[in-house]
Amino acid sequence: MKEKRLICAVVITVVMLSLTPFAQAQREPDRTGRFALGAGLGPHFDTSDGTAFALAFYGDYYLTHGFSVGPLLQMGFTADLFQFGLTAQAKYTFDLADFPKLKPHVQGGIGIIYADLDRSGRRDEDDTSFLIPLGGGVEYKLSDSVSLETTFLVNLTDLDVRNDNVFYTWLIGVKFPL
Repeated sequence: MKEKRLICAVVITVVMLSLTPFAQAQREPDRTGRFALGAGLGPHFDTSDGTAFALAFYGDYYLTHGFSVGPLLQMGFTADLFQFGLTAQAKYTFDLADFPKLKPHVQGGIGIIYADLDRSGRRDEDDTSFLIPLGGGVEYKLSDSVSLETTFLVNLTDLDVRNDNVFYTWLIGVKFPL
């Protein structure tokens, strides 16, 4: 399990470092002091009950043009599993000079997660733990008022529900700057 965490941390670090040279001077209005809301859906891979349907909501408040903070709510559902995670996230969004509508980002956060696994004929399991989502993604600006976004997260936990400590989330959704 520690090997998976180390590999994920190395991959995220390499992606962050490889994107940094491509980030150029801003070509759009300054985002500082603005707020954006987003929602996404997709799969939670490798949960306590296999692959789950994921639903997420988040908010970004830009402290600088590229750096934002805000909440991330992740929920996961299967026939037997319900997961609910709430974290405070920090996100850095890059501006690419050659592709002004494409905005890669990296993010990380910390919070809590609750998981409830109901197995028919067996003992129900539930637990609450810390949640550390790390990852990145890409935003594509369709207009000044809406963007499409995809994000991949590696979620580290210490849940005692079938002893799974890492699950992965891939979200596809929309983002609305306010």
